[in-house]
Amino acid sequence: MDMNGQDQRRFEVTTRHVDNYRYQSQAHENGVNHGEPFNSDEPLPVGESSAPATPALLGSALGHCLSAALLEALRKARLNVTESVTETVVKVSPNEDGNPRIDEVDIVIKPTLEELHPRKDQCAAVFENYCTVTSSVKRGINVNVSVEWVDGS
Repeated sequence: MDMNGQDQRRFEVTTRHVDNYRYQSQAHENGVNHGEPFNSDEPLPVGESSAPATPALLGSALGHCLSAALLEALRKARLNVTESVTETVVKVSPNEDGNPRIDEVDIVIKPTLEELHPRKDQCAAVFENYCTVTSSVKRGINVNVSVEWVDGS
C-alpha cells in the first residue's frame, strides 16, 4: 500500500445497524467515501445470512491485500498477469470457553501468467512482506498462504 506521502493514513468505516443482526458499512478516508456502502450479517441461526459474516469479510480483506501485493510484484517484474483467482477459507472453532474464534486462514492465490518466467519465484518469495493487512493479522492469527501458478500460454 502506498502511503500517499503521508506519515499515517486513516481508513475509517462507519457501521450502522439496519435490522436484526444486519449492518451497513461505508468505508472512507479523509471524508471521501471509498466505494458503495456494503452489508454484513451474522450467519444462521442467529442472523439471516443475508450478507457476508464478519469472518468472511476478514477473509476477503486478507485475500484482496495478498492478491494485490502479488500483482504489484509481478507487474514490477514485468510479468503479464492475464487473470487471478484467490480462494480464502477462514476456519472458526470454539475456544476453551466455548466462544467461536478464528483458528486460521488458508489462502491460495492462482495467478495466470502469460508466460511462466523464472522471475515469478522471486515475486512469490517477497510479496507477502508488502501486504499490510496480512502482515498485521499474522501477529494473532495463523495465515497460510500459497501461490499456484497457471500457465496462460
